[in-house]
Amino acid sequence: MTRLLVTDLDATIVFERTVSPADREAMARWRAAGNLLAVDTGKSSFATRDVLAPLGVDFDYGVVFTGAVLIDGGYQVLSARYLPDGVARDVATRTVDLPGVTTYATTIETDYILADNNEEISSILAVFEHLSLEEMDAHRFIGVPLRVTDDALRERLHHDLTRRWEGVLDCHRNQEFLDLVPAGATKGTGLRALLDGPLAGQDIEVWTIGDSWNDLDMHAVADHAVALPWSPPEVTAACETTAGSMAELITTILEGGRA
Repeated sequence: MTRLLVTDLDATIVFERTVSPADREAMARWRAAGNLLAVDTGKSSFATRDVLAPLGVDFDYGVVFTGAVLIDGGYQVLSARYLPDGVARDVATRTVDLPGVTTYATTIETDYILADNNEEISSILAVFEHLSLEEMDAHRFIGVPLRVTDDALRERLHHDLTRRWEGVLDCHRNQEFLDLVPAGATKGTGLRALLDGPLAGQDIEVWTIGDSWNDLDMHAVADHAVALPWSPPEVTAACETTAGSMAELITTILEGGRA
């Protein structure tokens, strides 16, 4: 049996754009023992590479853009789904002037920013190029991440955008962010596509570790789902157990115990 460990990035192994030496060593040890490692994240492939590559963090597969895109360990695209033409611009038009909202848009190659109404840049999505609403028509977009610092506004936008684009896009919550991606794209469907595609036919035991609401679909696919101590109660309740860190989880699994 092959063991596959699937990890969220932000607030799971990535904190302030770095990964602890203990977690980096543990993930390298995991792969050296013949196991597979996948990242499953709301980040784009560009943002994933920007954070992990300089740190020397290697993986076998990536589920990025909240499940809309699969990549291999060399960041080569295996499959991709896009938002229908005009949808990203419509969403951005509705959010670029809202106080407390930073509006991004992501293509397969680049992360763009349309407006920053928070007067600060989040470390979660810190590298980007500027783009105007008019320039959006020249691009194909996979997602529209929104950083919304006000809890009530985040809930209202989640409700309003989901209702307006029902069946066209899905809106996923991740702490301060809302990630809008093609309908049906979740961390869980992306993980399932990995298991049914590149890993099809293999006997695989799946472990997942992630801290937030958008990890729930990923956890639902796992044989063993693991939350973090700071996860919301809904996430903790959906998981088999919690672990204090990636390093702690890997050590427990490799020693033959349960997390």
